[in-house]
Amino acid sequence: MGFEATQKGNPHKLTINQHVFPKKGIDRFSDENGLVQLCRKEGAKVIRVSSTNSLFCAQRVWDQGTEAGIGKSIEDRFQALVDSILSGFTRVIGCFEKTVVEDFFSLWRTRQKLRAEGLDDFRLEGIEGDSLTKDEQEILERQHVMFCRDGVMPGRFAARMHVFGYMNTFRHDNQHMQWGIARAGEGEFIVPDCFQDMMIVPISPKLMIVADQPNSTLTRSEVAVINQTAIDRSTDYFFARSLSECPVYRDGPPRLHRMFAN
Repeated sequence: MGFEATQKGNPHKLTINQHVFPKKGIDRFSDENGLVQLCRKEGAKVIRVSSTNSLFCAQRVWDQGTEAGIGKSIEDRFQALVDSILSGFTRVIGCFEKTVVEDFFSLWRTRQKLRAEGLDDFRLEGIEGDSLTKDEQEILERQHVMFCRDGVMPGRFAARMHVFGYMNTFRHDNQHMQWGIARAGEGEFIVPDCFQDMMIVPISPKLMIVADQPNSTLTRSEVAVINQTAIDRSTDYFFARSLSECPVYRDGPPRLHRMFAN
């Protein structure tokens, strides 16, 4: 599914490349050169890329209100929490932190679903919509206003409803879920494009937030289990600061042994 291009020069500064996992989160896994090692599952090729690489992005799959409004709000709260964890100030995921983590995890998973599947334009029965120029449409979207064209609403506007809907459902379904901070005692963590149904949020090469687990320090074998899960759950790619520092199952296929060999 293609994306709707903006006017030449993108005069209203609409976000075209939309990060699924936040740029700031990817940067925490970067090396001294500002790069991460990324493995594309198709062809199992490892490349070194920065957080601005288009592989990390959807192209205008959700509207500007979803990107710069609700999405940014959720991201900002989560990044503030991560900074607090990394500084040692926050050591427990309590009631307040739980909501922040769960809203972010739901946003991440919803973005990945939207990136993979997209949203078709849809007709609103009984609504014709105004006749708007391209410039007027972009001005409205920049102001987080939805619009129709001849009774048809661009699919990206429905993303806002999906984000809210999935977030509320996730909160309701996991009211009693507790989260813990897991530290890698040995090795480093792999980040998938999404963990799908596994409620795990990596925040640095050595730290992640995990559902239904107490705060803990993981052995190398336990890190390997999580990293294998990250690989298995990923759709298109996974990345890390250094894949050679990330243990995976020892009984994995030889190809994985070669890929992660020191």
